Amino acid sequence: MTDPTCDIYTSKVKSLKKTSPASLNSNRAIALSRTKSIIASDNKVIKIKIELPKIENKIFSKIKGIPSPFKIETSNETIYDTKLKYEIQSLSSSKSYDKISAIDSSGSVWISNYNNNNNNNNNNDDDDEIVHSYSINYDNNKFTELGWAGSSFNTKDSTIIAKTQFYQKNIQIYKGDQLSQTIQLIQNPTQINYFDHEKSQTSLLAITEFNQLKIFDPRQSSNNCCIQKFTPGTSWLYSMAISSNSEYIAVGGSSRTVSVYDTKRWNNSGNWKNCLKYEITNIEFSNTRPSICYVGGLDSEVLAGEWNGSSGVDHFTGLRVDSKWLGLSKLRDQEYIFGYTGSSSIYYIDNCDKLFQGTLSEKSLHNTSKQEKKQQHQLNNQLKQQQQKDKQEQQQQQQQPNEQVMQESDNSNSNNNNNNNETTIGKARSIEGSPTGDEKHQSKKLKKEE
Repeated sequence: MTDPTCDIYTSKVKSLKKTSPASLNSNRAIALSRTKSIIASDNKVIKIKIELPKIENKIFSKIKGIPSPFKIETSNETIYDTKLKYEIQSLSSSKSYDKISAIDSSGSVWISNYNNNNNNNNNNDDDDEIVHSYSINYDNNKFTELGWAGSSFNTKDSTIIAKTQFYQKNIQIYKGDQLSQTIQLIQNPTQINYFDHEKSQTSLLAITEFNQLKIFDPRQSSNNCCIQKFTPGTSWLYSMAISSNSEYIAVGGSSRTVSVYDTKRWNNSGNWKNCLKYEITNIEFSNTRPSICYVGGLDSEVLAGEWNGSSGVDHFTGLRVDSKWLGLSKLRDQEYIFGYTGSSSIYYIDNCDKLFQGTLSEKSLHNTSKQEKKQQHQLNNQLKQQQQKDKQEQQQQQQQPNEQVMQESDNSNSNNNNNNNETTIGKARSIEGSPTGDEKHQSKKLKKEE
C-alpha cells in the first residue's frame, strides 16, 4: 500500500553559523540530486551531502495530511571560496547539472564544472567535486550600485550564459568568458531564465522587469529581439518558473498572485490569486500533475495548489518551517524539493506532489461537511413544507362541513324572507283593491260635490 503523505526531512548546516540576507528575490539553493545540493551565503558556496532514511513512524502536526519534519544529520559539507567580492545573490545550474554558476550583487559570475557520479557505486567525494572553470568579472572602472543579480545557462548549449543586474538594466550574453551580445532593458530586471520553444531552434530568454514578463529571441538584433510582452498587474514580479516541457511560464510577486502563460498560444492560461499571505518569491511546477504548482514566500510557508485557481486557498494546509526561505529548488523530472532557510536549516520534501493531497483531504472534508449541512437543511425545509401542507389540508377539510351548514342555513333564511315578503305584498294588494274602501271614498266625494 502506497503512503498517501510526503516525506519531510530537516537538518542544520554545521559549517554555517549565520546566513547573509541577500535581496528579496534571491534564490541561493539548488538540488543537484536526491542526496547532494548546494547553498550560498556571503561569497561562499557550500556543497551538502545527506542520506535520506526511510521514515517508519510519521508524526503528524496540527496540519492534517502533512507530517512533521524528520531530523537527520548531514554526512558531508564542503565549502568553496568563489573569490567574489560581494554577496552572492543567485545560484543556477545547467539543464544536465554539469555546470554551476554563482553571481554576486555587482554582476560578477563564478562558473564551475560539476561531475555528478550518482550512477556510480563509488562513494568517494573526491570524484564528485565542483571544479572552478572561469569567472566573468564586472568592469571595475565602471560604477554600479549593488543589488540583485541573476544568471541562466542556455538549455541547448551550456557554454552560453546570460546574466543581468537590477541597476544595470541590461542582459549580457557570454559564450564562454567572451561577451557576444548585450540587450538593453527599459526597467529593472528581477528574474532571468532560458527555456526551449518548439518553434525555435535555439533557446529563448524570459525576463521579468518590474511588473512585466518579456520574451527575447537572441537570434534577432538587440533592438528588435523582444517578441512577447505580458503585464499581469501593476506590482513587482519577484519569481518565475518554467514547466518541465516548457509549455507554461509562471510569474508571481508582491500581488501574491501566480499568473501562468502558455508558450504556444502566448496567452494567459490561469491565475491563482492571493495564494500566500506575503510576497511570492519562489514558484515550481509539478511534473506528475501539470496543473499544480508549489509556491513559497517571504515567510516560512510552502503551499501546493492548482494554478488556475480552482483549488482555492487554504493557508492551514501548507508546510511551515523554522524561518523564512532563502531559496527553494526542485529536481527536474522528479517530485523532490530542497529548501534553505534563514536559520541555516535545510529541508527536503520527497513526493512533494502529496502536499496537494493534504490540501485535497482538508478541502474535501470541508466540502463534504458543507454538503451534508446543505442536504440536512434541505430535508428540514421539505419536512416543514410538508407539515404546512398537511395543516392546510386539515383546515380545509374542517371548513368544508361548516360551510355547507352555513350555506343551508343561509338558503333557509332566504326562503323564509321571500315567503314573508310575498304575504305582505299580497295583503297590501288586497287592501288597496277592496271595493268597500273605494265605495266609501266615492260616496264622500259625491256628497262634497252636492
